[in-house]
Amino acid sequence: MIVSYHELASNEIVHATAYYAGVRFDLGAAFLAELNVAIEQIAADPLRFEQVRPGVRRILLERFPYGIYYRLPNAGTVRIIVVRHHRRRPGLGMRRR
Repeated sequence: MIVSYHELASNEIVHATAYYAGVRFDLGAAFLAELNVAIEQIAADPLRFEQVRPGVRRILLERFPYGIYYRLPNAGTVRIIVVRHHRRRPGLGMRRR
């Protein structure tokens, strides 16, 4: 399965990782590690996670208050469209392709 990232989702990952690294030295790496595990789970079985809007699915991180929102543009590709903190606007990024 090919995993691609919307440009803004990539920026969200960078900013969240930097924030947690600023909170505590090893926390940024822990965030990134959990994020990567979740993305591997998505790639392994993309239909496993709940559909929150038509065409948009979500996985929630366990330790951090973040969700990864993604689309399946075709049978072989997962497109990460938003990596969002739970307290952000609910509609943020839902129109991204």
